[in-house]
Amino acid sequence: MGDFFFYFFTIILVLVPFLYRKIRTGSLSFITHSTDFGPDLNYQKAEKVRIIQVLIGSIYLVFHGSLFWGWLNIFLFIVTTFFISLVLEIAGSKTGMLFGGEYRYNFKLTPGPVIFTIPIVIPIAWVLLTYMSFNLYCFINNFKPEILINTDTSIYIIPSLMTMFLDLVLDPIAVNEQRWSWRKKGLYYGVPLLNFSGWFITSFLIYFIFSKFSFSTLEFKNSTKLISYAPGIVFIFIHLIASRPCFERNLKIPGILGLVLSLFYLLVIIL
Repeated sequence: MGDFFFYFFTIILVLVPFLYRKIRTGSLSFITHSTDFGPDLNYQKAEKVRIIQVLIGSIYLVFHGSLFWGWLNIFLFIVTTFFISLVLEIAGSKTGMLFGGEYRYNFKLTPGPVIFTIPIVIPIAWVLLTYMSFNLYCFINNFKPEILINTDTSIYIIPSLMTMFLDLVLDPIAVNEQRWSWRKKGLYYGVPLLNFSGWFITSFLIYFIFSKFSFSTLEFKNSTKLISYAPGIVFIFIHLIASRPCFERNLKIPGILGLVLSLFYLLVIIL
């Protein structure tokens, strides 16, 4: 039964972006030539699908983490990540000292409750992305350690870099969709370059603090690779899925980067 739920959740997580696209644009074509990506008549309907995706992803994370890390560890990870990311997002948006300058969220285009000017979906996204990137790191570390530079800090640095690289693909899309914006536009499609150092620092703090307070060694129990590392596999496909809207919006560098990263990760886990 456990295997069934893993397959079910993984398939749903991969298919939801396509459902979102169908509702939003009425098409599943690889490239949509319409230039109207604003809050059109189907926008609110499509955003409900995005919320469903976040909820499914959250359930998936709790289910997976409870089986492979234990309830105490997954609870600690969720609380640690949610709190650290929320606090740093609040501080960063107000002071501009962490993510490349002062920025604000467009609440009309970023649905859900708001905590001190930060939509609650943002720290939830931090929880999902950092868990998935760490899961992929665990796969590489366990089965392909020869390609890593193993030091005492690798467990914090490498998954933090992976999360940061993903943001190089995702943030330009969000800025193009006007979900959030910086007071002073950055050089990278409106995103300040220092924003990505903020992503690295935030991820590093999450992994570092969590590892210091986790209740036991974080080892995946005996299971198939596909089941144990399904979140990491989903993480790989996020790059691939995100590359398409990048090319639609003429965000060529993020689009190419998404393709290159997804191909690189796939080659790492397959070869």
